[in-house]
Amino acid sequence: MITRGIGTVAKGMQALIDFEDVTAHNLANVNTNGFKKSHITFQDVMQSNVQAQNAQGKTKNVGSLSAGARTDRTYIDFSQGGLAESGNKLDVAVAGDGFFKVRYRDIPENKNYEEQDYYYQRTGNFELDELNYLVNKDGDFIMDMENRKIRITRDPDSEEVNEMNRLDILKDLVIAENGQIEINSPNGRMTLQKIQVCDFEDKTKISGIGNAKYLAIYGQNPGLYTKTDNSFKLQQGMVEMSNSSTIHEMLNTINVSRGYESMSNILKTQSNTLQQAINLGNISR
Repeated sequence: MITRGIGTVAKGMQALIDFEDVTAHNLANVNTNGFKKSHITFQDVMQSNVQAQNAQGKTKNVGSLSAGARTDRTYIDFSQGGLAESGNKLDVAVAGDGFFKVRYRDIPENKNYEEQDYYYQRTGNFELDELNYLVNKDGDFIMDMENRKIRITRDPDSEEVNEMNRLDILKDLVIAENGQIEINSPNGRMTLQKIQVCDFEDKTKISGIGNAKYLAIYGQNPGLYTKTDNSFKLQQGMVEMSNSSTIHEMLNTINVSRGYESMSNILKTQSNTLQQAINLGNISR
């Protein structure tokens, strides 16, 4: 029974370490735009029935005894983060569910692209590269509705990069709520490409790959689909903040620290009891 108690406490301490790792990750990303916090769940290792014998010699169940808790799984909380105005016309925030589809920049052109050439992100801090393609902070390409790179110029079909083909982002660029990109021209408003917004039917089958980017878990089918115009809204000039809260994560850290300290004291007590039992056994010999 003594060794069982030590094992139970050890499992609980390991579960708290896992909890602290998740909390530390959330806390480190409270200022990361588009970041989604993680949660952790626990489960009993084993429940054993406890029986007692009455005066007549009959046994009956009086309850159950847990052999400790362990980490069950971690999952991502995709709830909406707060939206903040950035003042940058190239910044776009998703209001509601959805992800931007992004293609790695180092993928060769004119190949048959496969799913592993893409990833998905909520972060909408975009910019234009040297050829006026819409890219994220890593230089990877944002996809349109036909999985093409998005070029934002007055004449997207022209490869020229000059003053005549360039536009004033602050004055001329308009990104509608449905992702449609338009520019103001002397002859009126001109329609360009439309930003693609995707979503997953089962978000438990996607995981983070760092920097608020997401992919389907290997071997899993999360049900990827392209969203329709009326199922999301893009907000131009806005960024989505992290949905992780400093106060909440700090409280988790404090609670984990207190729980770990309590279990550490229990472990010391169990260890001392075991040592006394060993010494008593040696004396009786």
